[in-house]
Amino acid sequence: MRNLKRWLGLFIFIIAGVFGWLFLHDRPNQTQPLKVLVVFQEDEARILLEKFKQQQNQPYEIMRMASGEASYQLLTMNQTGIDVVLGGPADLHEQLKLNNKLLKYAPKNSELIPDAYKDPDKYWTGMYTGPLAIGVNKEAWQQDPELVSLSYPQTYEDLLKPQLQGKLDIPNPETSGTGYTLLASLEQERGTEAALSLMHQLKQHSSAVHFSGITAAQRLAMGEATVAISFLGDQLRFANSGYSIHSIVPSHAGWEIGAVSILKTSNNRSAAKKLVDFMLSNDAQIYYMNTAFSIPAQSNIELNDTLRSVDMGQLLESYRFDLAAARRSELLTSWKEKNKP
Repeated sequence: MRNLKRWLGLFIFIIAGVFGWLFLHDRPNQTQPLKVLVVFQEDEARILLEKFKQQQNQPYEIMRMASGEASYQLLTMNQTGIDVVLGGPADLHEQLKLNNKLLKYAPKNSELIPDAYKDPDKYWTGMYTGPLAIGVNKEAWQQDPELVSLSYPQTYEDLLKPQLQGKLDIPNPETSGTGYTLLASLEQERGTEAALSLMHQLKQHSSAVHFSGITAAQRLAMGEATVAISFLGDQLRFANSGYSIHSIVPSHAGWEIGAVSILKTSNNRSAAKKLVDFMLSNDAQIYYMNTAFSIPAQSNIELNDTLRSVDMGQLLESYRFDLAAARRSELLTSWKEKNKP
């Protein structure tokens, strides 16, 4: 009888310890900064995180990485100490899911997000969407005697005209989520060899291949590149600031779902969940649309005038983020082989 009481006491002690650990592990820690890996523009992220901090009294720390760098650090180097991955194409988050890196969570307002914009297994949720676009610096085009009489490019093949040699900027698919979206969407539309061939020709035709998609858009805005491929939102952001940019969404363009997810190794899960909830709130969705010019994932939010004015054309609706994630390693290996000196 005495032994039974001892075993019963030990069992109760263990159960209490387990429940205590679970309670503390999922309890908000407002003295510990929430560590956020940001894969879109840092200035936009800071404003959103400041709003979140004011609401929740939750300090935070930002780490800014391009999508390819984030994939390398989290998957190859197994970097820890990060709570939330904020933004970046959904194929990055799908990669993390496939490698058992994410915590399952269905955030508030997720019922307002179309099924196509969120993971059916609830490991990541879309915040915004946006297509790839060809951007033209109108002033640089008009001042170029070789280009002034030509029409603006409507397709990727139009960018290969001899008059545009050395006047094009594209993002690097190895390091940039924008660049990988371009390569992966071309593969899904045209097949591997045709996609690699076109991307290689675009690279050969370019003045520079950039680490991140925003760099191509920045150089376009400054007139350092006459044309560039980037996400539409990056081009509209500069155009809204007064830069002379015209955007064309080519037929069957690839597109992104910018997603948010929580890493399984998070030490501040409750605060991480609150941040995800905040990012899907109406206020955050509308603010991000009006500053980043991305399309909100919530289908009930009306687009602003700038986004309504753009002809989105016929996007590649069949583009699959899960396939892009699964194919990433093999496709990039083929890309490197294609570009060997």
